[in-house]
Amino acid sequence: MVLAFRRLALFALVSFLLLVAGELVARVAEPGPFRWYDHSPYEKVANLPHVHRRHARARWDGSFYEIDSHGWRGPEFKPDYGADELRVVAIGDSCTFGKGVLESDTWPRQLERELQARLGASRRVRVANLGVNGYSSRDYVEVLETQALALEPHVVVVGYCLNDFPNTLKRIDAAVYHGKDTLHAQLSWSLREQLGKLALFRWMRATYYEINRERDLEQVERFAEQLTGDSAEAAATMARESEHLDALRALCASANAQLLTMLFPYESQVYLERPVEGPGPQFCALMQQRSVRFVDLLAEFRARAMASEPPARLFVRGDRYHPNATGYGIVAGALVGQVLNALGVVEAR
Repeated sequence: MVLAFRRLALFALVSFLLLVAGELVARVAEPGPFRWYDHSPYEKVANLPHVHRRHARARWDGSFYEIDSHGWRGPEFKPDYGADELRVVAIGDSCTFGKGVLESDTWPRQLERELQARLGASRRVRVANLGVNGYSSRDYVEVLETQALALEPHVVVVGYCLNDFPNTLKRIDAAVYHGKDTLHAQLSWSLREQLGKLALFRWMRATYYEINRERDLEQVERFAEQLTGDSAEAAATMARESEHLDALRALCASANAQLLTMLFPYESQVYLERPVEGPGPQFCALMQQRSVRFVDLLAEFRARAMASEPPARLFVRGDRYHPNATGYGIVAGALVGQVLNALGVVEAR
């Protein structure tokens, strides 16, 4: 009996040490400086879902947060407002914040580097990343009005995501990845929240999705063939987005800033032979009706992915929504010419 107890205790100790070692290895593998544990970088406010804690240096849900004194991701934003300075503001959700990648690999930072390279030493480029995980289109007007306009931006870039508003593709995604037979459905919300603080769990979750990636993409395709769009819902959605867009346009006009928009694609749209179109065409038409510059990221992502065999991977491992560093490079490359054209800027020779 004593021997059996000792063996059980030894097994438990070894298992615990292996789990601790696995957790440490998983944390080292995630981008950014090592942290022993996750610590929320957010604080509550009245007018938004949450904001970043100022000066936060924390790891949370697989990302390392480097927050400046304004509550924005990246190095301290210190414009001098000189005549030779070009100021760009990026507004959006986790796809603008850059979930899962280093701060230097986010599209706002890559855009800043590309603009600086194109303009040369005669201009100073500053790009502020005001993206926050969990924001949606209804929050972008608030961010622009209460935070961004104080920077006197020349250009405001708003990065929309498909989960910002109801649409057919979002319904398909929910059915495939959050249905009753999925891993997501087997765990309660509170348990997922607690487990999500463990880097080892995040690695296992990503590995699970990677293993089932091809199967899930096939399911998306099958659902797309069966599910039809709700025209009443689509009309109501576009009506709400029109109101938000009109507010964004008015605010930018009041500050003499140029407005650019884009719509991030889901991974399934990029890699399926017949992509699920989603609300892209209606969204593009809405921008055209309002004479707002719109960048078609789906076309850019599909062109890059299909240019090689096997197709280039453009999303974070085990993640169906957030681009990786290469994907964000595509975003920056698609934007740089649009920013310069919007301002009528002549590039350095």
